[in-house]
Amino acid sequence: MRADRLVSALLELQAHGRLTGRELAERLAVSERTVQRDMEALGAAGVPVSTVAGSHGGWELDEHWRKQVPGLDEIELQALVMAPHLERAAAPAAGNAPPALSPAFRERVAAMQERLYIDPTGWNGTSENLSMLPVVQEAVWHDRKLTFRYWKAGREFVERTVDPLGLVAKGSTWYLFARTPDGFRTYRISRMEDARVLEEPCDRPADFDLESHWKASTQRFRDEISQAVEAYRRALALRLETERRAAQELEIAKQVQARLFPQVFPRLETLEYKGVCLQARHVGGDYFDFLDLGRNRLGIIVGDISGKGIAAALLMANLQANVRSQSAIALEEPQRLLRSVNQLFYSNTTPSAYTTLFFAEYDDRSRCLRYANCGHLSAILLRADGVIEFLSSNCTVLGLFEEWECAIAETHLFCGDVLLLYTDGVTETFNDSDDDFGEQRLIEALKRHRHLCPESTLGEILNEVRNFSSREQHDDITLIVAKCNPS
Repeated sequence: MRADRLVSALLELQAHGRLTGRELAERLAVSERTVQRDMEALGAAGVPVSTVAGSHGGWELDEHWRKQVPGLDEIELQALVMAPHLERAAAPAAGNAPPALSPAFRERVAAMQERLYIDPTGWNGTSENLSMLPVVQEAVWHDRKLTFRYWKAGREFVERTVDPLGLVAKGSTWYLFARTPDGFRTYRISRMEDARVLEEPCDRPADFDLESHWKASTQRFRDEISQAVEAYRRALALRLETERRAAQELEIAKQVQARLFPQVFPRLETLEYKGVCLQARHVGGDYFDFLDLGRNRLGIIVGDISGKGIAAALLMANLQANVRSQSAIALEEPQRLLRSVNQLFYSNTTPSAYTTLFFAEYDDRSRCLRYANCGHLSAILLRADGVIEFLSSNCTVLGLFEEWECAIAETHLFCGDVLLLYTDGVTETFNDSDDDFGEQRLIEALKRHRHLCPESTLGEILNEVRNFSSREQHDDITLIVAKCNPS
């Protein structure tokens, strides 16, 4: 119902001040074009709503209207704010008919008075198109049926044939009160087109009282508006409470997920390392971990679950549990570990769920790094002499296929080498020109800050990513930096 939506729009502007077309469209669950039409309709009805240009612009109400929204009329809330003193102007004319008028003339005057009611509580509206008013008056005065085309609240034209019972002037707005097969109806004169008086006589109730019917009709509408406003307020309160609870539950979920990231960092003699995950939402699907594999060996893991939000977070928890449980069983065999993780992930998730994963095993004594890149982005190995090596994918993602095999590659780290693992939230951060941060910028940032400890290197790289884009973060950002030191 458009009236409900206009009330909702007024309440939103009253409650929040300036709102963009997109914000109003989201709040009212309509298109931005519909919001534009509604704002134009409110403006045409005399509501002081205006648009403010610029990056911080939008729609807003006059300050006075933000404090108190006036009452609203039935016909799409047009002709708002009461027109004062109409009764004082009309009352003298009604009582000054000369008593000497002929009975026939007095009867005609009485008949006209029965068909015309001036409502003294009208609204100040905009200028009306009253080109159809003379035709409607003729039908009313002569008790003839009336046919016309009617514009329904900006949606469509409909054909109507009615028994015209009277005219009502509400401020500067004129209405036809008529009887139809569906009961009494009110039509705004300015929305009529092609009105014609028919020869068929009007079926007028003998005891019809225009004033009482009009007042009853407007009171019913006011009651409906009050009920609609109250229902909207209750719905808004419920929505706010639901959002509050959802935010609270997400915050709890965030705290729980934070505990899934490594809390203990096994100490090594030759490798210093640090990891971080920044979620785009409260919870996300990026995963990193450090595992104590025993005998001076460290497991280094980074993964990117398909999807985002709660669903991805649940899959991340599933993956983390699988990796940690299987690492205790297959300490010496990375291939066996990853096959088991794939089998569990495949069996316990939906067919479309999968994850990329980079798994590395670092031996603190030999400085040997054995790894499997399961469809993940290439790890960046910055050698002490400035040479860049990429530890690229050598097997497919986990979770899509029941039968799955992987290959283990091997390299050695030397003093001054820096290893960087990351997810695509880093490289796919976009600036206002739609340029992505990209792999090359990441490499240059790593080179600039390689002399720092891993924690500081992470901080500087994250600062460069944030400074690169002013946009809201839309994907999780995960980074691991490991630096090989003298023993």
